[in-house]
Amino acid sequence: MERDKRNKKGTGKGKLKKIVLGIICLAIVGAGVNFYFKYLEEKKKQMELAEKQRQEELEKERQRKFLEEKRKEFERLVAEMKRYYEAGDFEKAREIGYKALGLAKQYGFNTDEIYKLLHLMKVAEYRGKLKELEELNRDIYKYFYVREEVLKIPVIKGLGDLRDSILIKTYENEYLVNLILAKKNATKGMEAENPLYYYLISRDYLDKAIAIRKNYRIPVSSEEEIVRYHQRELFFYSEKVREETVPSTL
Repeated sequence: MERDKRNKKGTGKGKLKKIVLGIICLAIVGAGVNFYFKYLEEKKKQMELAEKQRQEELEKERQRKFLEEKRKEFERLVAEMKRYYEAGDFEKAREIGYKALGLAKQYGFNTDEIYKLLHLMKVAEYRGKLKELEELNRDIYKYFYVREEVLKIPVIKGLGDLRDSILIKTYENEYLVNLILAKKNATKGMEAENPLYYYLISRDYLDKAIAIRKNYRIPVSSEEEIVRYHQRELFFYSEKVREETVPSTL
C-alpha cells in the first residue's frame, strides 16, 4: 500500500516535471519562432529599403541622362541660332532662338547667349533702318517723315549716336525748309495783290525757323539774313505792310 502510494506520488511528480519542461520548451520554441519572424520582417524591410534606394538611384541617373540630352539639344539650338545670325538670316535665327528659350525656361539653362544674339539682331535691323532714313534725310523736305520713323526706333545700346544724329538732322532740315518758305513768301509778296498776307506768312516761317534753331542749338544759317533782307524790301515796297505791321528788324 505504502509502496503504491509512493509510486503514485513519484509518477505524479514525473508528469509535473514533464509538463513544466514542455511548457519551457514551448516558450523557448515560441520565442525562437517570434525572433525568426521578426528577423524575416526586418530583413524584408531592409530589402525593401535597399530596393527603394536602388530605384531612386536609377531614377536619378535616368533624370541625369535625360537632362544631359536636353542640355545637348539646347546647346545645339544655340549653336544653330548663332550660325543663322552670322549668315544674316535673322528670321530663322529668331525662330530657333525662341525654341531654345522654351527649353531653357523648362530646364533652367542659361539664356545669356540667346538674349545677346537677339539684341544684336535687333540692333542690326534698326541700324539698317536708320541707314535708310539717313539717306532719305538728304532731302530736307522729308524731315517730318524721317523724324516720325526715327522716333519709332527705341533708344538701345549700340544705336544712340546714329539715331541722335539723324534726329538732329531732321530739325536742321526743318529749320532750312522754314527759311526757304520765309524767303519764298517774302519775294512772292513783291508781285502779289495782297503783299501783307505774304509778309505775315514770311514772318511766321522765319519766327518758327529761329525757334527751332534755338531749341536744338543749330548753327545760324546765312539764309536768315537773306530772308530779313527780302522782308525789309517787301516792308518798304508796300504801303499797306508799313501801315499795319512793324518790321522785326530794319
